[in-house]
Amino acid sequence: MPRVAREVVAFAWHQRTSSIDARERLLSALPAGPDRVVLATCHRVELYTVAPAGSDPSELAVALGIGTADLANATIHVGAFALAHLFTVAAGLDSAIAGEPQILSQVRRAYSEAAGLDALLVAAFARALYVGREVRASSGLGSARSVGSLAVDCAVAQLADPARATALVVGAGEMGKLAVRALVHRVGQVIVANRDRERASAVAAAHDASSIPLDEVPRVLQRVDAVISAADTRGALLTDDVLAQRMRSHRPLFVVDVAVPRSLDASARALLGTAYRSVDDLPGAAARVPSEALVAARARCETEALRFVNERSPERVEAIRTLRAFAERVRAAKVDRALGRLRHLSERDRRVVEALSTTITNALLHEPTVALREQRADPQAARALFERGQ
Repeated sequence: MPRVAREVVAFAWHQRTSSIDARERLLSALPAGPDRVVLATCHRVELYTVAPAGSDPSELAVALGIGTADLANATIHVGAFALAHLFTVAAGLDSAIAGEPQILSQVRRAYSEAAGLDALLVAAFARALYVGREVRASSGLGSARSVGSLAVDCAVAQLADPARATALVVGAGEMGKLAVRALVHRVGQVIVANRDRERASAVAAAHDASSIPLDEVPRVLQRVDAVISAADTRGALLTDDVLAQRMRSHRPLFVVDVAVPRSLDASARALLGTAYRSVDDLPGAAARVPSEALVAARARCETEALRFVNERSPERVEAIRTLRAFAERVRAAKVDRALGRLRHLSERDRRVVEALSTTITNALLHEPTVALREQRADPQAARALFERGQ
């Protein structure tokens, strides 16, 4: 029975097209499932799924629980375009800083946390991680900058005397660590707060900072000049009551919130006014690689996406299956005949003969298989050739 062609479909909401309010709502509205991967970073929320080729994205969105308003704001990528987009994201080419180093681990985490995934999604994300690493290595996209360092730039620019200022970093995850590393050379003192005190202590010790548990944040806030929040506290920590108490001192306080969902709720943000910045308020940063290298990197992602699609076209998959099935039947028959004449062999020696025959068969099949996957061989001709030999 012929296989039904399937393709990857991606729904993307980026900072460029969707507000942070919309992205926060989507994070809670998009349920996980074996037929999808939800990728959430500071600047994007994306959902990847698999559908029969030619499916209507609008109907697919309904099945996935994507509302009409959110669908209208989504950028939809289908087939090779969805894969090229995923590869581009993994390489850091769609980030606020071209080549920023965190995105590859975020893609890996989204993929690894989605249990029981469809085989096509597993293959697509595994290839994305490979392409992301390869493109970064070959294109000079080894940027040391990050959203955390942009947040530090933003905070330090607001300080009257950075060398005498104290900064509090809430969160000791990857983004928090990057912020601490960038801050310690630019302000007088850095304090790290985290739910896991041991983690906060480890980050602080590695960067000559100090650490506190989260429940001490309201007290310590009275003496800090800037806060960078990189933890998913969703308004439960830096409340308007806590901030109001701090602001009674009439000393300036500047807060940069790089968490999504945001660490401060609407009333706390309103209380700070212009002294508050979200991740969407951060300025971008110029890429440290030539524009022609970025163009070449994007082209590489598109080429790899087409290669991936071609490798998995139903007719090519079926041709490879036919080729391997025929080769296995021939191998098994020949080995059985040979072993029937070599009854004196021990069980161990018989296993050695079996393993050798399998190794030789796989070696002989390697080049024809690659040729079929890379469109250097006609799948119909290959199937006809081997079906005649059955």
